[in-house]
Amino acid sequence: MSDNLNLWNRLGKTDPAHTKQFNRAGGFKGTALKPQWAIKQLTDQFGPCGVGWGVLEQPSFQVVQADKETLVYCTVSAWHGDKANVLWGVGGDKVVTARQSGSFCDDEAFKKAFTDAVMNAFKFIGVGADIHMGLFDDSKYLSEVKQEFAAKVDRPEWVDALIMEIETQTEQADLRRIWLRDQQKVEASPFNAEIVGILNAQIAKSRKAA
Repeated sequence: MSDNLNLWNRLGKTDPAHTKQFNRAGGFKGTALKPQWAIKQLTDQFGPCGVGWGVLEQPSFQVVQADKETLVYCTVSAWHGDKANVLWGVGGDKVVTARQSGSFCDDEAFKKAFTDAVMNAFKFIGVGADIHMGLFDDSKYLSEVKQEFAAKVDRPEWVDALIMEIETQTEQADLRRIWLRDQQKVEASPFNAEIVGILNAQIAKSRKAA
């Protein structure tokens, strides 16, 4: 079975508690991922920003005048794991918005455009995938993922300890030993899918390193 989706699957499931609803002009509405949650997920997967992931070069900004409004677009080259693993992202926002009461100038528009560009870059490896695939419009999926993340809050210490042990192993033999030791306990727990997913990802890494 292919291991190509291991990273996508680990980053692609979003805690609904870290999302917000939005409404835009023209009746467009949806669910947005809170950037700080995505940053936490990337840090958990790759390490601190600047060490395991980040932005390679100074971002590029382009300001565009559109009738009475001023738009700003940002382009970034992001990386993950190794600086050779480059992802490109483009984001945008309004610097000046035309309103009936007059023009509104947003002094955080450049920052918002930059954040939007970074988040869009990391979509390519799965960040917020369930949102962008429309799964948050499915009430059944939303209920299930809420329960899953609620369970993580209350998960026992042995689960965290086991996951940490798995993630520090680099040899397939050691990973198999851990699985044989704890298989029955894992399979009987509600955290079976999460632990098995992490174990399989670590086995895949050990194969590539061999």
